[in-house]
Amino acid sequence: MIRPTLPEDTPRLVALTEATRMFRPLELETLREVLDDYHAVNHESRHRCVTLELDDQPIGFCYWAPAAMTDRGWYLYWIVVDPDYQGRGFGRKLLREAEDAIVVEGGRMLLVETSGTEAYAATREFYRRCGYAEAARVPDYYANGDDQIIFSLRFPAPLMEQPYG
Repeated sequence: MIRPTLPEDTPRLVALTEATRMFRPLELETLREVLDDYHAVNHESRHRCVTLELDDQPIGFCYWAPAAMTDRGWYLYWIVVDPDYQGRGFGRKLLREAEDAIVVEGGRMLLVETSGTEAYAATREFYRRCGYAEAARVPDYYANGDDQIIFSLRFPAPLMEQPYG
């Protein structure tokens, strides 16, 4: 079941993010702050966060928000699945939840950034399998030898925006 994320989910979501061993301590602290800000005010400005439960236990979550200063662009900030449940389609289910919600809100594009290190090879392949294209690469962005890779997915234009032809 996918449901809106609640404030009491924060400790579990941070813990399962830590369990992936993909994020540095600073990133885990940032996640805690992002979730606190989401519950305090950001949920009012179209930020969205959903939690995936299995047997009443959170096993994943996804966080997305409008991309500032863009025409209906959106940005995926976090998508995490408990390592014990990875490879079973739960990440794809969370990603589709975000994509569907963005389309309903009239979104035009979704951007996702990730690391270029070998540790993130499976993550990059996940986005490719989900239909995302590599849109940009910034060498040494996160650290020397750790490129930022930005993936994008464009959504079909609504009928009223289709060019005449």
